Amino acid sequence: MRRKGAHASDGTEKWYAPMYPDPAPPIDRTGAGDAFASTFTAMLALGKTLPEALLRAPINSMAVVQKIGAQEGLLTMDEIGRWLTNAPENYRVEKLL
Repeated sequence: MRRKGAHASDGTEKWYAPMYPDPAPPIDRTGAGDAFASTFTAMLALGKTLPEALLRAPINSMAVVQKIGAQEGLLTMDEIGRWLTNAPENYRVEKLL
């Protein structure tokens, strides 16, 4: 993941997801990448598609940077779902050619 978003591929298709917009300026970026990676991996393990996982992972990353430390801001699956439901209209995964 980079500050401008994340790319992922399943070997056949490539996808891009933007950063989820921060509700406030980040306090501490510690753990942002770990939150993304663990959420992305967990979503795939739970049967989500690559685009679905790529859509959810930046949300947990966004939440972590709103708190001090790597774990304080981690969200549950239900909380991630609520953030996703209330996501800006332009927050979506894009299939790349």
